[in-house]
Amino acid sequence: IDKVELWTDYEAQKKRYINNKIEVNPVVKEWKQTYFGKDDNGNVVFFYPNAIKHHKSKTGKSPYWEGKKDINGKVIGSHVQIFMEEEMSGFNRSKTLYIFEGEPDTLVSPLQGITFSGGCKSIPKDISSLYCFYIICIIYDNDNYGYDGAEKLAKRIKAESPNTIVKIAQWDSSLPDGYDVKDDFIATNVEDGALELFENVDKAITNAIIYELNEDKEDEQESKTFEIVNPMELMDMSPEPPKTIIENLLVEKGVTIVSGTDGVGKTWFGLQMAVCIAAGRDLIDLKVNQKPVMMIQFELSNAQLSSRLKKYDLSGTDKNLHFTNLSDDDLIFTDAWDKIGNTLIERNFSGGVVIVDNLYTSTDKDVSKNHELKPLLKMLNHIKNITNNAFVLIAHHNKNDGDKEPLLTKSIITGGKTLTNYVSNVFQIGTSSMGAEIRRAKFTKMRDSYTELQNEPIRLLFNPDTCLFEFGGVIVKEVLHTEPVSKRWEYSVLIDFAERNHDEPEFDRKTIQLFMEGTFPDDTPNNVITKTTRWLNKMLDFGLISKTKYSNYKLNSNAIKDLNLND
Repeated sequence: IDKVELWTDYEAQKKRYINNKIEVNPVVKEWKQTYFGKDDNGNVVFFYPNAIKHHKSKTGKSPYWEGKKDINGKVIGSHVQIFMEEEMSGFNRSKTLYIFEGEPDTLVSPLQGITFSGGCKSIPKDISSLYCFYIICIIYDNDNYGYDGAEKLAKRIKAESPNTIVKIAQWDSSLPDGYDVKDDFIATNVEDGALELFENVDKAITNAIIYELNEDKEDEQESKTFEIVNPMELMDMSPEPPKTIIENLLVEKGVTIVSGTDGVGKTWFGLQMAVCIAAGRDLIDLKVNQKPVMMIQFELSNAQLSSRLKKYDLSGTDKNLHFTNLSDDDLIFTDAWDKIGNTLIERNFSGGVVIVDNLYTSTDKDVSKNHELKPLLKMLNHIKNITNNAFVLIAHHNKNDGDKEPLLTKSIITGGKTLTNYVSNVFQIGTSSMGAEIRRAKFTKMRDSYTELQNEPIRLLFNPDTCLFEFGGVIVKEVLHTEPVSKRWEYSVLIDFAERNHDEPEFDRKTIQLFMEGTFPDDTPNNVITKTTRWLNKMLDFGLISKTKYSNYKLNSNAIKDLNLND
């Protein structure tokens, strides 16, 4: 099929039919004038991307398509499609999208709207372009066909986009059967200049009912099968993998969880992430590609947030770093996700990163319960898809009742598998008994990337002067960072030994073994040798001592000072 020839013929015919109108129709807004014309018999035609639809004629002739035919003799582009779909990118997505039953209704109405080419019972195969609108109102004709068609469409939209609000306009019962938008214009346009009265349309919209999908009701006629595609079709649908924003941590249109225990510094880490993305700086030695950032902060008041931001170097973040100005009411446990979505759409914030601190306080739902978490994740997914943003959710770890901190695994995140299965990446932060400024961290889930650090514990060092986390290397044995210092004899030995040798930090194995013999006088010589070896290995692992070039050892005085035996 010659696509170029098709387009040339189409444009020539379209121009001729537009010229047949002779004069501009004052009812139709100027930007809509190029979507219709008249054929050589004076009948109305409508222009779709690859074909021309001839409207039903005054003599009763059924609508038909004109255009280049495929090998099966069918006009190319004559399948059910969306009329004026190409205009939707310019519509205001924070306002309602209206779907009319026919092209004439769409053209005369001043509302932003579209229609389908096949009538009230036909729906295009792909209507995903509608889902960038939060609210969709269906205004079909005032008859049984119209209401049945509206319900069929509403059901399809809700099934594919559950968070979209779908309304079905309700005509006044006094209106005649088949009454539509075009009829309402004719009925109300009685004086010159009164071009946009549409009184009955306004009432029908005001009285519109919100359609709710009845999930318990089985529809035997609805397809219960999946669409099947071949490998080439599948690759054409998704030609490129998502691009990286933060190496191993965040991808475009992905969702990442950063979770941690109380007081571990999740908010500090979230702020550092926001600044690094906005400025294009590395984050804890991870490469970052610059993107605009919107941070929605439910944890801190504006005064607290301002105080923290003053500690950061904000150079390079101009016009890329944004914070929501929340009221006191916004900071309490209310469901903020509708407002989040509306804010992103109204501000046209797209193709960036949205950081929500935190998931728990962003909603009045209990995120630990699946039946309450799932609708929230559906809402998040809807917002992500229509705004093309990546999301970072600051989340919590479940409360720990024991005196030993748990190892970092996805299972301790509040929300469980329902939450962690949905997201692309998970980065967890925990406390460390090795010092007040030391944290454990771990990449516990990665999608679309690979690193040998996945599920390997790493050391994060928090610098209180810069309020930045820094990469501190790999932790050999995470479990040793989870136990209170006061519960381990190795730390008591270290503290006592360091106090007695503070003037001579270097020592050899014989010196510490003699100290062990005095500390554990009842142990056998073999037990003392074993304890000495164990003690040296663990202290080296924790960085509390180091080896010298003469195979001796040296106390790390600064690290030892951080230990708190009163935990």
